[in-house]
Amino acid sequence: MDTDTVIAFQSGYPSRSNSGQRNPELQQEHGMSDTTPHNDVHQAFQTIVVGVDLSPESLCALDLAATIAQPQGAALRIVHVHHRPATLAFSPAASLEFARAEDETDAAIRETVTQHLTGFDGQWTITSRNGHISQEIRHEADDVDANLIVIGHQSHSTIRDALLGSVAASIVHHSRRSVLVAVPPKRESDH
Repeated sequence: MDTDTVIAFQSGYPSRSNSGQRNPELQQEHGMSDTTPHNDVHQAFQTIVVGVDLSPESLCALDLAATIAQPQGAALRIVHVHHRPATLAFSPAASLEFARAEDETDAAIRETVTQHLTGFDGQWTITSRNGHISQEIRHEADDVDANLIVIGHQSHSTIRDALLGSVAASIVHHSRRSVLVAVPPKRESDH
């Protein structure tokens, strides 16, 4: 898979130095030796939560999560969050139209996820939540006791990301779980 990734693991997992060698302090802390298998981190995944919104970035995250889950036998919990503007409360007609659009989005997500997971032999479910996107993805991970959250991200600019923040940055910053941020490869039009 041609995907650049940024990995932010919480403590408790063995890590490697920049040279690819195990960190000796963590080896000692976790009772590990040089004979400890190098795939021990991946064996911990049982449930992986992945945020999906039909963007190329989120579909990259879905593909990456499936790639990680498949050999581990981990279950995927695909989460789509509806962010309902507060102003809809003042207009019943707009609220009804927004609900119809949410239903159409949910159907499109089910279809797209099903296509992307063709050939995935593991268990997977799709759930929709309402609220603040990063907060609801973290809540879903807590609700299912996920071992990993996978989220897509495309940086627009350093200034824009710093001022506006991003879902990925918020999840990495506030999550008490391991988070993997998937960044899709650059398209020719991005150059």
